[in-house]
Amino acid sequence: MGGTFDPVHNGHLAAARQLRDVADLAEVWLMPNAMPPHRSAAPAASADDRLRMVQLAVDGQPGLLPSALEVDRGGPSYTLDTVRELARVFSGRRFAILLGSDAALQIRSWHEADALLGEAHFVIFNRPETTLAPQTLHELGFAPTRTQIVHLDTPAIAAHQVRDRLARGASIDDLVPATVADYIRAHHLYHG
Repeated sequence: MGGTFDPVHNGHLAAARQLRDVADLAEVWLMPNAMPPHRSAAPAASADDRLRMVQLAVDGQPGLLPSALEVDRGGPSYTLDTVRELARVFSGRRFAILLGSDAALQIRSWHEADALLGEAHFVIFNRPETTLAPQTLHELGFAPTRTQIVHLDTPAIAAHQVRDRLARGASIDDLVPATVADYIRAHHLYHG
């Protein structure tokens, strides 16, 4: 499950837990990007800070693990590079990209989209106000034999809400795990 995680929040964690169970996954790796290629502005927190918050957030969560793969690799975090690195480093293990329906609709704009769609397995989950029909996925190039669609019931939280509240000096305790809130405060992140 890749993303900017700027910062990781309870919605990410709820989705990861449900994906683990609903899609029958052994583990869900939360993998912060080093440099997200689809964002015009750089993340507000450094890659190392975002990775550390993910590590704190998944600590003690069965089957949820942090992954430093993209942060360690550095540069733009192209999913195809990640898929190929996972296949090389963990040969014999099968991985699936866990993708929100909003991101799935944008797949044709991704770096080397045809190669990615030809090589990767996907688990696509609903996002607020975005649902995808199997026909739409087929038209976008997702192979039915390597694509699973699941429905999740997660809180509608966005990382920008966390950052906005922090900028206003408001509490974020209902949006992020306590360990993440403590880290943000201790490192003075997102205070403008």
